[in-house]
Order: sequence, then C-alpha cells, then structure tokens
Amino acid sequence: MEEALKKKKTWKDYLTATNIMIVILLIFYLLDKYLPLPKDYTGFNCWNNELSPAMNYIFGWCGGFLMNSMSVSSNIVGGMDVYRQFTSMFLHADILHLIANLIGLYFIGNYTEKKYGWWLTYIVFLIVSFMQFLITDPIFAAIAPEKFKEVYSMPSCGASGGIFALIGIALAALFFDIIGFKEIDKPTLIISAIYGVLTTYVVSFGWTTVCHNVSLILGLIIGVLIILPFFLLKKGKFARTDDLTNQSATDNTSL
Repeated sequence: MEEALKKKKTWKDYLTATNIMIVILLIFYLLDKYLPLPKDYTGFNCWNNELSPAMNYIFGWCGGFLMNSMSVSSNIVGGMDVYRQFTSMFLHADILHLIANLIGLYFIGNYTEKKYGWWLTYIVFLIVSFMQFLITDPIFAAIAPEKFKEVYSMPSCGASGGIFALIGIALAALFFDIIGFKEIDKPTLIISAIYGVLTTYVVSFGWTTVCHNVSLILGLIIGVLIILPFFLLKKGKFARTDDLTNQSATDNTSL
C-alpha cells in the first residue's frame, strides 16, 4: 500500500541544476581528453608515455587542449592568469578524479539544492571555487614554499573546492536547525564523510588539504550569513508558531 502511495519519479525529477552541472563537467572532461589537438600544437599534453596507448585512452591520460588553456599552472604560458582560477573548476586530471567529484557532487549538491534552491547553491559553488584559489595560494606558499612550486608545475584543476563549499553551507544550516540533521538521508551523510576524508586527508594530503579546508570554511561562513537574517527576523522556516498560526488563519479566511 505504501509503495502504491509513493510518487513515481519521472525524468523531470532528475532535471536538477546539480545533475546538469554533472553533465557539464563530464562534457568538459571528454572534450579535454579526447578533442584532437590542433596541427603543430606545442602546448601542454596529458599523454603519459609510461603507460600503453590503451591505458592512456581508458584513464584519460591523453589530449589536454582545454587543460592547456583553462587550468592553473606555472609551466603553461599564461598559466597563472586570474581567469583560470574560475575555469579550472570545470576540468579534471583523470577519470578517477572525475568519478570521485561527480559522486560527491551528486549527493551533496542535490541535498543543498533542495535546502537552499538551485540558484543560491550554485552561486556559492562558483564564488567559493574562485575565491579558494585566491586564499589557498598565499597560505600554501607561506607554509610550504618548496611544495608550492612543485604543485604548480603541474596543472591544478577540479570541482572539489565548490563541493566542499556546499558541504559548508549544509553544515551551516545545522547550527540554526539541528533537528534538520534528521532530514539528511544516510547515503548523503555517508558519501559526504567518505568524500571529505578520502579526498582531503588520504589521497592528496598537502595543497589539497589547505584548499578543501578553505573552501569548507568559506562555505560555512557564507551559509551562516545567508541564514542568520532569517533566523534573527524569525522569517521563513524560523517564523514563530503564532505567526504561522495567524498566517494560516488569514489564508483560510481568504478562501
């Protein structure tokens, strides 16, 4: 009986901003890795000579035309231009990098989109993705100058900064509505925990740790700034019970 009452999902239910972003990131990846390089091209090339051609194509170690023009790197002509700190978020180094971010974005992005709405979610995603480079670079250069040069000798890219920002704004909501923690489904909680720990402290401890921590804190701060006015003014979901009762009575009268 319960199953019969459940609403069947249609294709429109999957047409979310998060899922559209996932498709965009996938398209950028395929174009970057498999778009034929221009004739006499001498820029950055992702091809790994230590791997066989088959492994290069399977894992995406080939091409790199977009990486050459959109990622951040000290070894690429114009590779430290400011605009690259925005465009680099749409690229990924290899298939494993892409899969990890798409899985994280699917669960975390769709949750925050339901919580905040699609436009606010992706304003935060894009702003923090850009800002975290501006903050991360000076910090990492100060604490590990020798590693800073090494990291930026290779292209830096990925959407993980924006994803950590979404984790941040999701956590910010819990400060004002701890009961809302129960609304987060278990898969989202599990994926968020695994994604956060695995990508930051296991796979790439170092620059990425600073980057992700900065993104998380920025997302947390922005989330608090967004929610705080509604909380203080008792608006929206924070409205007082008597206000909601009066509003309900007014609505019933108008009917």
